[in-house]
Amino acid sequence: MIVLNDGLVFARGGRRVCYVHPDDASKCIKVLGPNGDPVKRREATPWYKRLRPLSMFDDNLRELKSFKVLEKHTDSVWNHFPRCYGISGTNCGPGIVTDLVRNADGSVPLTVQQYVAENGKTTELFAALETFFFLLRSEVVITRDILDHNIIVRDQGAGLVVVMIDGFGSSEVIPLSNWIKWFGIKKVERKIQRFKERYGFDSISS
Repeated sequence: MIVLNDGLVFARGGRRVCYVHPDDASKCIKVLGPNGDPVKRREATPWYKRLRPLSMFDDNLRELKSFKVLEKHTDSVWNHFPRCYGISGTNCGPGIVTDLVRNADGSVPLTVQQYVAENGKTTELFAALETFFFLLRSEVVITRDILDHNIIVRDQGAGLVVVMIDGFGSSEVIPLSNWIKWFGIKKVERKIQRFKERYGFDSISS
């Protein structure tokens, strides 16, 4: 069992807590927090959604499934997504283990939200986002809504690259977008356009 403590926490989301892996600082472990309990989440949904399997309400299990879909793409996806190493037992419950993406200097990258707050919408950020969107389109990578706090801006020293750390994978009960390419292409484009409109990045070329 992996032993985690508060000193290893580097981020807290709405439903999960992110720890630096105590045995490998290049990896992180995400465990469910109090708001991520699958049983409570299912109980809080409308009756018809409670017919879904419990795994649909477990963010770690859903993310693991999404990583397995990513693995079917070319290796180019790993420029913009962390790799996953499965689920491990911890003293805080099961945790999904992934790469902990860092800047060239070893620091933890800012999210797009944080980067814009500190630096504004720089030309470097626009270019990094455009490269990311090109990858989503060319590989037809299905995501849920693309949110500015789920994408980090990695400073490689010689430029910026954006990495999606949460929110990928299909939210469809029947994942037609993963099975039928035409549906996937349309969905990817909708998600990209929604991101641009929501955060004022409309000037990024399509």
